[in-house]
Amino acid sequence: MDLDLPRNVRIRGMRTSMRLEGFFWLALRDIAKRAGISVPALCERILRENHRGNRTSAVRVFVLNWFREARAQRIGRRRRTKAA
Repeated sequence: MDLDLPRNVRIRGMRTSMRLEGFFWLALRDIAKRAGISVPALCERILRENHRGNRTSAVRVFVLNWFREARAQRIGRRRRTKAA
């Protein structure tokens, strides 16, 4: 997997280039698919709601938090299933 891939994304009607590792692009695509939106729409949402620092940092933090929350939900479901 390529380590650093620049891609053009349209955000707020403007084309911008973001340089993310390949795994982050794959994760963004998966998250966007689950949300039923495009990757550019997801990036726009991330920057609108969670913009701290530069664009690529905001996207990386979002992806990390998304997977951490998904993991926490899976663990919570397992614990409820075992308790029942």
